[in-house]
Amino acid sequence: MTPLFLRKAAGLLPPPFRRAASGAMLDLMSLPVRLADPERRGDPWQSVHNVGGGDFARAGRETLALLIEHAGLDRDSRVLDIGCGTGRMAMPLAAWLGDGAGYVGFDVSKSAISTCRRTLGARRPDFRFVHADVRNREYRSGGSIAETAFEFPVQDASVDVAFATSVFSHMTLDSISHYLAETRRVLKPGGRFMFTAYALTPERIAAIQQGQGHLDFKPWRDGAMVIDPKSPERAIAHPLASLVAAIRQGGLDLPADVLFGGWLPPTRYGGGQDLFTVRRPAV
Repeated sequence: MTPLFLRKAAGLLPPPFRRAASGAMLDLMSLPVRLADPERRGDPWQSVHNVGGGDFARAGRETLALLIEHAGLDRDSRVLDIGCGTGRMAMPLAAWLGDGAGYVGFDVSKSAISTCRRTLGARRPDFRFVHADVRNREYRSGGSIAETAFEFPVQDASVDVAFATSVFSHMTLDSISHYLAETRRVLKPGGRFMFTAYALTPERIAAIQQGQGHLDFKPWRDGAMVIDPKSPERAIAHPLASLVAAIRQGGLDLPADVLFGGWLPPTRYGGGQDLFTVRRPAV
């Protein structure tokens, strides 16, 4: 674990420098594990695109299992990966999806997209990786396209399963609402979308105020909470009721209960954030 004083010092830097410094620290801390475990030596470097530490391959396998269980993913599914990063999900999907199934992943990081193309492009010609020059104060402040204006790089009603892990936890509600509407546009009737977020209820807000959460969320605006008011997209928690309303306004159904994750006990599944599975109506 990164020493507290280093985390606090890094938190004072502007987002690009903070993320670069954090990535470098995570890479340095990963060296003993990389040397001891041959399977970890191929993990992408966080200095390329910092998405947090942990076991890269295991996290991908765990999310794949969730997609199969909750989103009905099968070997012939056409998949959209919203915020694909350096391929945490593309790699296990490349081994699991049948030939020609089809996958599109997009991300705001050019270096992450280059990594995916280099590592998977030749192996899976049916996998496409797209750089999205989308503006986000935490991840790409110089992007040319507003999150609320971005059009997903896939055709209408062409996707069976879409997912976004640790993406909506870095977006305002207006941006989330637009992404939900775009997701409905690209999903086939009956298609499913699995995403993670930080969801607030009155009980959970009280627990945060009592210091029970793993993240130091503070009140922000419109009922949301953030860990850094100077850079809200660093991590945003939204009221559960607001997220559910945005899902319905986007033309999607929420057929199952939200599974609360480990960022704030009690939990209902093993992930760190809260898990939503929504569906485009069949008719």
